Amino acid sequence: MKSNRKENNDWSDGAFVFDNLIFGSFWDAFGDLHVGIIVIDPQARVRFLNSMAGYFIGIQPSLAIGKPIQEISSETQIIETLSTGVPIYDKQKTLNGLRLKCSSIPIRFQGRVVSVVEVMMNHTDKLSMAKELEALREKYNFLETLLDETFEELGAVDKEGRFTYISRKSAQNLGFSPNEILGRDMSTIDPKCLLKKVAKTGIPQVAKIPRPHKQAVPVMVVPLYKDNELSGAVCRSIFTDMAEAENFLSRLQRLDEARTHTPHPRRISSCKFSFDDIVGNSMAIVYAKEKALRVAEGDSIILITGESGTGKELFAQAIHMASLRRNGPFVRINCAGIPETLLESELFGYEPGSFTGARKEGKPGKFELAHNGTIFFDEVGDMSMGMQAKLLRVIQENEIERVGGTASYEVDIRIIAATNKDLWEMVNRGQFREDLYYRLDVVNIHIPPLRERIKDTPLLIEHFIPIINKRCNSQVRGVSQEVLDHFLSYDWPGNIRELRNVLEGAINLNTGELIDMKTLPSRIRRKMAGNFKLKPVGSPEKIVAFKDRKAAEKAMIEQALIVKNGNRRQAAIYLNMCRATFYNKLKKYKIDRHSTHRYFVRAQNYVGDLDVS
Repeated sequence: MKSNRKENNDWSDGAFVFDNLIFGSFWDAFGDLHVGIIVIDPQARVRFLNSMAGYFIGIQPSLAIGKPIQEISSETQIIETLSTGVPIYDKQKTLNGLRLKCSSIPIRFQGRVVSVVEVMMNHTDKLSMAKELEALREKYNFLETLLDETFEELGAVDKEGRFTYISRKSAQNLGFSPNEILGRDMSTIDPKCLLKKVAKTGIPQVAKIPRPHKQAVPVMVVPLYKDNELSGAVCRSIFTDMAEAENFLSRLQRLDEARTHTPHPRRISSCKFSFDDIVGNSMAIVYAKEKALRVAEGDSIILITGESGTGKELFAQAIHMASLRRNGPFVRINCAGIPETLLESELFGYEPGSFTGARKEGKPGKFELAHNGTIFFDEVGDMSMGMQAKLLRVIQENEIERVGGTASYEVDIRIIAATNKDLWEMVNRGQFREDLYYRLDVVNIHIPPLRERIKDTPLLIEHFIPIINKRCNSQVRGVSQEVLDHFLSYDWPGNIRELRNVLEGAINLNTGELIDMKTLPSRIRRKMAGNFKLKPVGSPEKIVAFKDRKAAEKAMIEQALIVKNGNRRQAAIYLNMCRATFYNKLKKYKIDRHSTHRYFVRAQNYVGDLDVS
């Protein structure tokens, strides 16, 4: 019994010494290690737990020392190793959302297990990275399959001409596998291929690549750029052969025709015109354009006056597109085309159930739709006195109220009105409110009729003919000299709208390249025959007759000099013309400072006779 007790005491003393040495070394070596370390004694109490293990388990290391392991972790792996003495390696478990790989190793002294060390490694990032790599590999395989099935030929080289990518089909057509080609110089495989040449020159090429026992493939070879530097070239096919290309083009054409004839309406942009679409360089139209450009920058109400067909809506849209509201809506109201009973609901909208036939959800009015944009009242002189009063309130208060509603809505809109009537005369006759007239006539822009800008006729003809040709599928180049002379002597009561309609009617009947008199409508021929005089319209001191394109160009330059008070540099900028080109044309047409001054004096007299206010 003594000997046994002595053996036990020797073991206990040795274990105590070993215990102190071991745990003192653990604190020094593994305290800040990025691997979790837990050590328990034979009674399963925690003798060591580093900071990373505490992070994994969710406990402060100082609070865990001396406690049974079962109190701080429900995992039994370390207890199992303590009882069996058998190590457990790379067992995976989840703690606090982390994927851990754990190993439990027993420590023996004189054949007995005196402690167990558990090592915990975070495997979460590695698993995520493996999943990401697997996902990337699947995407790459999918893209490679997609490219192989899409292109008959596809290959890329770097700037030295070495293959960086080649599709399976392209490699097979060359008699290799993709792995045998990647990294090799293109010229050693196919000296005639343009890939290396394009990679060095940066100039795209179109070619055909032969295939064994098949027709050649049409390909495009284009340069590749990285950070604006040439980095290589890529060769790709679009069609397997030319027959397929022709078939594709025919199908595309049929598809376009079907889309063109679709019965469903297509919504278009609210504004189609800008100041670039206003054709003419006569003094009257130039003055109107400059005035409109100046007022477009502000937000004042504008009243556009002029006869029917002069282009009042074109000016309204151009002003909107040149204003700060260009990104907002442009809403048009034809005051003469909407019945009086519907105009109020169209302008102000209505609440649900406000009248018989109203939508259940109600409807916003044009004022609401024009919020942060422009609303254009066309033919405002045809608005009833009752509606004039409602419009006046909107202008004064910037508020609207829906039909059948009680709430007021604030609107931010710019108002442009247009009329072909004399509103002041209507005020005198009691047909238009005087207070509304003063509200609308803040800025007045008068659009001259075509008879007052007759020398713009050749430019208008040149502008309209390509548009009408596209509409009528025609190839007309212009009008004969006889027709032009008659056009220049005609009064054009319908103004530009009448000119366009006459041209369209003649183009539909014309068989040659130039419109002649016999294709003009009979009513126009009769009117022109009664008014025709083979001489410039108006007095020679005010209007220059346009006979040909050179005369039109010369007059255009003279008009620009007039507008810019003889300043040639500003005139060149006004015409958007290179200064050298402008000076060459001055020499070509023999326009000098003296002639410029003479035209400027003539223009001042001309403007004095025009009512362009």
